[in-house]
Amino acid sequence: MQSLSMPAEQSAAPIESMERKFRTPEPFFLPGFGPNAETVALLIHGFTGSPSEFRRLGYYLHDQGYTVKAVLLPGHGTTPEDMIQTGFRDWWRAVKEAYESLQEAGYRKIIPIGHSMGGLLSLKLAMEEEVAGCVSLATPIHLGSRKVVFAWLLSFFVKYVSKRRPPGAEHITSESLAYDRTPLKCVVHFRRLLFHVKKKLNRVRVPLFIGQGELDKASLPHSAPFIYKKVASELKELKVYPNSAHGILLESDREQVYEDIGQFIARLT
Repeated sequence: MQSLSMPAEQSAAPIESMERKFRTPEPFFLPGFGPNAETVALLIHGFTGSPSEFRRLGYYLHDQGYTVKAVLLPGHGTTPEDMIQTGFRDWWRAVKEAYESLQEAGYRKIIPIGHSMGGLLSLKLAMEEEVAGCVSLATPIHLGSRKVVFAWLLSFFVKYVSKRRPPGAEHITSESLAYDRTPLKCVVHFRRLLFHVKKKLNRVRVPLFIGQGELDKASLPHSAPFIYKKVASELKELKVYPNSAHGILLESDREQVYEDIGQFIARLT
């Protein structure tokens, strides 16, 4: 099995021997080691976010020997001006290409793990390709803001809208490196992706873990049971985290989130 970006000799050592980097939007690849090396966690970040939000989980899973690949979606990790040039087909293409590159490298146990819009893309990958399982985190089906409905009309007059940051969430924003402005055109594409995945959830048949923050105001908490009910997976698990909002990967429940995901993947391998 060939390495995608690191020398083969690095795969024999835990991540403690490598420099752990936080607060960088770059995609990353961590080759696994030991019996779990052939299982890949394919990490897919959220709308306006970056792989930075996944670095802690990525290191956690790599410490257990799993191979980890985090995707940087087109238009993300740079500027809102770059993002406005992209849409859901570009985001999906990046996920599909990442999956195909892992297949070409010889990996067969691929588990997409997506946060927010990345959860939608993970579920879409589970519908259309052979994956060993899927993890959906704070995946939006029911949105907290009704303004999204008017994004198509507003996009003809306004290019960007500023984000409102909830009090006390500054550390999450700084680590996820999410944009402080949202391109309205991209919101329209986001909604199209949401509706596309929502109506085809019954095509998801692989083992599925669903994680949801009880305090989530962006992806409303009843999104999670909707997904749980609609998928056709025989093995499925729904876990609600009482102290977390939308930034479930970086909030106070994060250690429990990582542990639960790790246990779910262990059951599949």
